[in-house]
Parts: sequence; C-alpha cells; structure tokens
Amino acid sequence: MSADDARDRDRESALTNGDARAVVSAAAGDDGGDRRPSTDEADDARGELATLRRENARLRQRYEALRTGRYRQTAVALAGLGVAGLIGGALFPPVRETLVVLGAIGLFAAAVTRYLTPERFIPVSVGSSVFGAHARNHAAVVDELGLQDAAVYVPDGARDSVRLFVPEHRDYALPDAEALRDTFVVTDDELTRGVAFDPSGGGLFDEFARSLDGPLGDDPGTLARQATDALVELFELVETATAETDAADGRLTVRVENCRFASAETFDTPVASFVAVVVARGLDAPVVAEVAAGEETDFAVTCRWEVEDDGEHESSADAASESESEPEEAEAEADERR
Repeated sequence: MSADDARDRDRESALTNGDARAVVSAAAGDDGGDRRPSTDEADDARGELATLRRENARLRQRYEALRTGRYRQTAVALAGLGVAGLIGGALFPPVRETLVVLGAIGLFAAAVTRYLTPERFIPVSVGSSVFGAHARNHAAVVDELGLQDAAVYVPDGARDSVRLFVPEHRDYALPDAEALRDTFVVTDDELTRGVAFDPSGGGLFDEFARSLDGPLGDDPGTLARQATDALVELFELVETATAETDAADGRLTVRVENCRFASAETFDTPVASFVAVVVARGLDAPVVAEVAAGEETDFAVTCRWEVEDDGEHESSADAASESESEPEEAEAEADERR
C-alpha cells in the first residue's frame, strides 16, 4: 500500500471521527437546549401566576374602592341637595316649609347612604352548591343507616330550638328532648332510635323571629300567613306561596312556585324546613313534614301534627245532660199519674 493510500485512509478516518463528534456535540446541545427552555418556561409560568394573583387582588381592591366611592358620592350629592333646600327655605319665604322638608329629607338620606352601605350578597348558585354538599352528606347518612323516609321536627322548649328527627322504624316513637340533642339517637327503646340534625330552617327561623313586628302565631292560620310572607318577602326564596290549613285534621299545606334555592328532592330542603320549624315552634308540637314535587321548581309542603281528641269531652257532656234530664222526666211522669 502506497503512502498516498495511507494518507487517504487517515483523512477519511479523521473526517468520520469529526462527523461523529459533531453529531454527538449537536445532540448534547439539543438536549441541553430542551432542558433549559423547560426550566425557563416553569419560571415564566410561576412569574405569570404571581402577576395574575397580584392583578386579581388589585382589581378586587379597585372594585371595592369604586363601590364605596359611589355611595360616598351619592351621600355628598344628597347632602348638597339637603343644604340647598335649607338655604332656599331661608331665601324664599313663600315656599319655606316645602324647601325645609326637602332639605331635611336630603340630609337624612345622605346620612343613611353614608353609614348604612348595603351588605355583600352571595350568589344563589354559590349558596346552593355549599348547602347541597351538606344535604347530600346528611342524606347519605340516612340511606346508609337504612332509616325511614320521614322527617319529624320536634321543638325543644328548654333551648328554644327545633331538632329534625329521622326514625329507624316505621312505627316509631319520639325520644325525649335530651336524647334528641345527640346526632345518633340510640336509646333502650328501639322504636325511638334514629338520627337527629339541626334543621336548615332553624337559622331562617331566627332571622324571621327578629323581623317580626309582633308575637309568633299560635294557630295554624296565623302561622301559615307569617311563613308564606317570610318566604316571599323576607327571604325571597320563592316567587309565590299559598297556604291551606285544616286545624281539625291537624294539617297545613304550603304550595310554592319558582323556588330559587335547592329543590323538592333535596334533603331537609330550606323552604319545607322553614315552614315545619315555624309550625313546630308556633304550636309547640312535633310536626311531620312531607314534600310533594311538582313541575320543575314548584312543590307542596304538608305539615301534620296530632290533634287532641275531644270525643271524651263530648261523651261526658252528653252523659251529664242525660243524667240531668232523667229526674225531669221522672217528675213529669209523676205529675201525669196524679
């Protein structure tokens, strides 16, 4: 083999090794390039997230400042109108009374607007989703324990509250107030076993009681009127509510339309729970509540309670009247014989 051939082979070998090193170097450069951008992208994502959080907080503060500023501007405008009315009353005697009254109204409205700003409201969808989780948990407890599909609202006079009792047996008996204060009611008498919860209508009743301009009713008719007015006007849980009562049969039925919170299938649904708590507190008697679903957001709530039987009083009165009439009949017969 000649020297020229040896040099050619060395040149080819050098070129081949150089290409391999170039490929390896390029591959290493690509891998390193992939790793560096991934780290940079993670850092960029974290930076963007922090920026978005700061921007969100800034926008919330800005919105709150604008919201408060609007009420302050309204209060200032009303105060200006009130002062203008008072000044006008001093400058224009013929209409002084009218301008003074308008000025006083403006100043009063300014004070109310300035210091009594509206409360924050939670959207119905948010409240319904939060309550729905608790309702599903309670319903799951009832189902897994194999309890009855019955809801008994029992007043506790010692604590001015009401407990929702779900019995274990169909032919149940009510446990005493102390036993109902436990969540799992386990007594020696099997007929009184079950679970007890704080009803969703308990908190609504507290708000309702504070808003009453008189005492809570103690008859079904008054309680039905107070409960339906609160559902529509105070809480705005339903669009319309109509009630039917039958005191002799121990029954009160409230039919609602366009319920805005929860549904008829929800365990201890707030509308039914509130009506049952009102009746239980007003009559101071256990109340069994039943919910009959209607079309979409319409349903009926029926509350039942035990009515004292007056049959014994009537029979005793009849017996007394008969005993009084017997001597009179005997005297009449004696007079005829004479």
